[in-house]
Amino acid sequence: MTVGLTGGYCAGKSSAAALLRGMGWSVIDVDALGHDALSRSAGAVAELLGPGALKKDGSPDRRAIGALVFADPSLLALYEAIIHPTMNALAAEAVEKAGDRVCVDAALLYRLPVAAACDSIIEIRAPLLSRIARGRFRDGLGVLAILKRIARQRPLWVAGRAYADKTIVVRNHGGKASFEREIRVVAGRLASSLGLN
Repeated sequence: MTVGLTGGYCAGKSSAAALLRGMGWSVIDVDALGHDALSRSAGAVAELLGPGALKKDGSPDRRAIGALVFADPSLLALYEAIIHPTMNALAAEAVEKAGDRVCVDAALLYRLPVAAACDSIIEIRAPLLSRIARGRFRDGLGVLAILKRIARQRPLWVAGRAYADKTIVVRNHGGKASFEREIRVVAGRLASSLGLN
């Protein structure tokens, strides 16, 4: 069974992934695969964005790259055209090599081909004020920067409508214990549906 895991900025996706890993699921971190894809494509990215996209040692400067591409949608599309094919190939390979209980953890899940291969998708949602508080505490961002990050993700939820028939929404609004209990219940039901328990 392959289960997708996604959610908005600071909704609790990482906590859910850690919990599933602790329950014996093989968790594929697509963000980490994206970093690998970026390292493999550093030359092409520097050609697109200029030498400022690389650090002095030649490795990608993700902060500088983010500042450039997120400020220009057309540049972002060109950047993703370089990175995403490699990232998608790495994700497909990781799913193929994983066991019978696989979780694909990806903020951009609804825009990636691997979403179609998922038997079910767990989407984490949380109240806006909670997400702002987490963003300030975790990332040290101001409210405006957090709201911009949240707004940039809006097209993902539109794309997610195509997967509504296999999406399970888990709301992270009742405290840590309540959230963990709900994740455990959902994961248990999914595993039971294929006799994996």
